[in-house]
Amino acid sequence: MEKKEVFNWPPLESDPEILTDYMQSLGMSKSWELLEVIGLDPELLCMVPKSTVALVLTYARAEAKEVKAKKTEVAVTPDINFYMWQTKTLDNACGLIACIHAVFNNLAIVPVAEGSPLKEFYNVAIKQSPEERAATLDGFTSIKSVHRDCGKKGQSNQVERKEDTQYHFICFTRNDKKQLIELDGVVKKPILLSEKCDDADFIKTVANEILKRLSEGIVSDRMALMALSLKE
Repeated sequence: MEKKEVFNWPPLESDPEILTDYMQSLGMSKSWELLEVIGLDPELLCMVPKSTVALVLTYARAEAKEVKAKKTEVAVTPDINFYMWQTKTLDNACGLIACIHAVFNNLAIVPVAEGSPLKEFYNVAIKQSPEERAATLDGFTSIKSVHRDCGKKGQSNQVERKEDTQYHFICFTRNDKKQLIELDGVVKKPILLSEKCDDADFIKTVANEILKRLSEGIVSDRMALMALSLKE
């Protein structure tokens, strides 16, 4: 029988309740949560809270490689408060990195508790390069221990080898200029998707981008979308 591989950072379940508990335990305000976006049709998008400041997309890892190659060709570097790489040592930390991107680029409205693991990491990492931030996160034992506990929840705990990890997480959010930005730790820089994306258009614009990738065959419908929103 093949021995189960030990992950440095275990894969996380694409479950909004699990990820909300995880981020809140690290210091994110309990007034904020991740919610499932149940569909991309206009009538279903209307159900997504208008307070949403970021969207986290999960999709099949095999397809993630195709998206990475395509985005690298058109990469532009827009202004963004916080971006970090997913290096090899952060083997399956993409779920955490996507959530970090969602929270740290909206700190003006998504509070993080002083003295919490998230805040302590931010205070160190904000002065570093995207690559240095990866090394800092890998050494943050207060975050890594919580991550490993979170990785035991749901079906992701059944993955035995790194190559069997099926899904990848990325984040969509906006900068201070109201530009729509895609943040993917395996791409070396943030991706500018739209020069202008007002509050009322944010959710719809991201949904249209995902639908476009579906129609082009870049991703399949094996995906999940979550919204970082105020609790209602």
